[in-house]
Amino acid sequence: MVRDIYSEKVTMFPVLDIDQNDIVDTNGAGDAFVGGFLSELVQERPLEECIRAGHYAANVIIRRAGCTFPEKPDFP
Repeated sequence: MVRDIYSEKVTMFPVLDIDQNDIVDTNGAGDAFVGGFLSELVQERPLEECIRAGHYAANVIIRRAGCTFPEKPDFP
């Protein structure tokens, strides 16, 4: 959930659905979200795109053992 301080508009950003059996390790999920978010923010992308990148990164991390990322991520 994000609240715009100027318009007071609240936008909900639900997390991605994932089968609980696909979750291997949650260590680093928050850090991965922040990394994905910031990677788009520094490129001045819209907030929605920043959050989508954060969700993607966290979703990849929790499916793997340890805090590892595939060699070539497929984020669109």
